Amino acid sequence: MKPPLLTIIVPVYNAEKTIVRAINSIIKQSFKDFELILINDGSKDNSLQRMNEIAISDSRITVYDIPNSGASNARNYGLEHAKGKYTTFLDADDYYIENAFDEILRVLDEKTQLIIFGYNVESDQKISSNRTTNKESLQFSNKKQFRSYVVTLIQNELINAPWNKVYLTSYLKENKILFDPNLNIGEDLKFNLSVIRDIKYVTIINKALINYCVKKGEGLVSRFRINRFDIRYNIINEIKELLTYWEIYSEHKPMVDQMLIRDTMGYFMDFYKTSCKLSYSEKLERINEVINRNEIKEIVVKNEIKDFATNLIKLILRTNNSMFILFSAKIFNTRRAMR
Repeated sequence: MKPPLLTIIVPVYNAEKTIVRAINSIIKQSFKDFELILINDGSKDNSLQRMNEIAISDSRITVYDIPNSGASNARNYGLEHAKGKYTTFLDADDYYIENAFDEILRVLDEKTQLIIFGYNVESDQKISSNRTTNKESLQFSNKKQFRSYVVTLIQNELINAPWNKVYLTSYLKENKILFDPNLNIGEDLKFNLSVIRDIKYVTIINKALINYCVKKGEGLVSRFRINRFDIRYNIINEIKELLTYWEIYSEHKPMVDQMLIRDTMGYFMDFYKTSCKLSYSEKLERINEVINRNEIKEIVVKNEIKDFATNLIKLILRTNNSMFILFSAKIFNTRRAMR
């Protein structure tokens, strides 16, 4: 039997309210040459039942039931079983727009290794914004050209997720590129940094083809984790290492510094999440530990970043006053909650 052109991998955990919508957004596409791999990651609700009810009447759908081990491990499990020439991922609470795969088919050719497309951000069942390149669709067949452009994708947060990309399956398997099951922050970005490290044939579609659904107060992003800064710090160092490998780090150092400054304040803002149980003194202690790291101290005294908001954060951090920094983080967090 001829293998399908595309494998779609969906990790599912307690998604009985959204998984049917996600599946329907796939099977109702005009494009039919796909296999859909659904991985029930130890759900405790009726997700597995919902998936099996649909799969029984569609031979393209395969449902796997595994013990709960996280989205990364579930995606890796899906990759092991992927038969399609190309592979993409979908989260169980997101869904494709109509004819999304037709847009992808238009740009596929024999050399394609990676396709990146835009996405809509949906909140409370309304599209609140979208992320695209703001330029025409692009095709790259030269490593140097793509590497010069990829910085734009990092800045626009189009490189982070696996669900707005289509990967050449053989490229992933031959290079042994997998998701890190030991991470629950930044694992998607780390995966994609490995993908783009030596890639050559890349196509950018300047259209939003997927609706990324955000719910306030839910999901991993909403939880406080004491090690969040350290994980993000390590990811930023991986970006730095990649740009160094490409020999373009020096010209893009301000962007990397900006990411680190914003992540620093973002971490302090997390102290105001309801799930944060740190005492006031523990918060101050953690702030002191972070702002006294040599790399943070070096960045805040430099004037290489032109962005106003980042420079404001730098001025706040430069005071080295943990109580003032914590108070400022509260104000920033209030503004974030009001959006």
